[in-house]
Amino acid sequence: MFTFALLNAQAENITIFTTDNDWTNCNSSGSLTFQDTNAVDLDGVTVNGIGNANAGATSSGGALQVSPIIPCNWGQAGPVFDVTGANGAVIAALAGSGAGYGSPLPAQTGTMYVDYTLPDHSLAGSYFALGIFIQYDGNWGLGGQDWSPVDLGPVSTPSGIQEKYRATIPYSLNATTGNLSYFSLGFWIFTDYQGTNVWYIDNISVAPLPITIIPAPVYPLFNTYDDFKNGWTASGGDLALADNTWSVDGSTTNGLGNTNAPGATGATSGSLLLDWSSVEAGYGTIAAGPTEQNNPAFLQAIAPGYDANTLASPGAYGNIYVDYSQPDNSGGGSYFELGMALSYAGNGYSYWNNSIFFPSKTTDLHIQDNGGYEVFRATIPYNIQAGYLYGFTPYIFVNSDYQPTNGFHVDNISVSSAPPPILSAGMNGTNLVIQGTNGLTGCKYNLLSTTNLALPVANWTAVSIGVPFNGPTFSATTNAFSSSSFYRIKVQ
Repeated sequence: MFTFALLNAQAENITIFTTDNDWTNCNSSGSLTFQDTNAVDLDGVTVNGIGNANAGATSSGGALQVSPIIPCNWGQAGPVFDVTGANGAVIAALAGSGAGYGSPLPAQTGTMYVDYTLPDHSLAGSYFALGIFIQYDGNWGLGGQDWSPVDLGPVSTPSGIQEKYRATIPYSLNATTGNLSYFSLGFWIFTDYQGTNVWYIDNISVAPLPITIIPAPVYPLFNTYDDFKNGWTASGGDLALADNTWSVDGSTTNGLGNTNAPGATGATSGSLLLDWSSVEAGYGTIAAGPTEQNNPAFLQAIAPGYDANTLASPGAYGNIYVDYSQPDNSGGGSYFELGMALSYAGNGYSYWNNSIFFPSKTTDLHIQDNGGYEVFRATIPYNIQAGYLYGFTPYIFVNSDYQPTNGFHVDNISVSSAPPPILSAGMNGTNLVIQGTNGLTGCKYNLLSTTNLALPVANWTAVSIGVPFNGPTFSATTNAFSSSSFYRIKVQ
């Protein structure tokens, strides 16, 4: 569970064009004419936007001056394009990190903002909307418009007092099949206005994009005959033997937990066959895996980000997946639960100290082993405490009152893991945008909120429930209830 506070957060949109120098990159198109001017500045910003070749440099504030509105059909007064086409920074802001010329453009959606003074319609007209225009390989005229802009109040211009508005304009980009070779950005007007005064555009920006969700990888740890033959032993049970007569998936590639040849191909498929009697039935370990401290492939998979030189881990969490055949209870019993226990220096070599993990769910795989027993998959959440990984050993743990007369199989032990989550929060208008890294495939989260940190967690307001949390990155947007609020993410 992770908690953070949001105190008077402000919007942090990415500015594309805002200064007088920025607007020199725009040219005229259609029936209107445009020119940069420092006589009007709608936002007071003197730092060049990312659309400028000298982005981040200081220059005089300014705006784009637009000639008076004249009769035109829908959209025929625009668009206005950047002279040389949008640069890489603009493309990355619109399409996501890594997007740019020379590579395929990914599909993406987002929001752009444009400040402008409303043109006069002293001669005629009843409607006006500002929209954006995006053009690139195989795509023409993408973008939207805003018919309900936010009124930001009056501003002084050389033509007199004009009303300033902010347009909030959604856009969608289609993925390209080939590499991106050109990208133009401009704006349309949709209007029947006819006027006599010039008007102004300023402060084109884009909201920070939600982070693209990419499933965290799942790494096989033990799934072949060789995996279970090297290092797995009985631990409190009668027998633990590698079995080459049955396998869940027939894999012939060693898992990363194999201490003999991790990841080697051409191995014999197999599983681990476990037997235990009524004497051992109850609560405890039934099989011990090999010690993994000298196996960097395994340690990186289960505790990503660990220091390979000192074996120190900053901590990690994730899911361990175990396929197993349900033991018989012909000798008696009513419950069976299969889990994992982890022992290493960082937890005092004790799997009794916050290191015994049982499934959050089990899934029937609708297959049977060669003994006719149904096969299930256990999803077992785990966490690695910060500390040293010397002597790292996995154990198979049981919690059961079964008294089986036949053995059961364990196979296909795998892991999906991540370092401790890192969260950040910011405002996009009145919406709270929560972004972070190190999420996990298959997890969900509840977002809770309160303005009173003294309240018990049970009394916090549920902002969202069961939202997918598919790592390693994640993003959520919700309405911010207060300028001084606390938020808590509870991972399921």
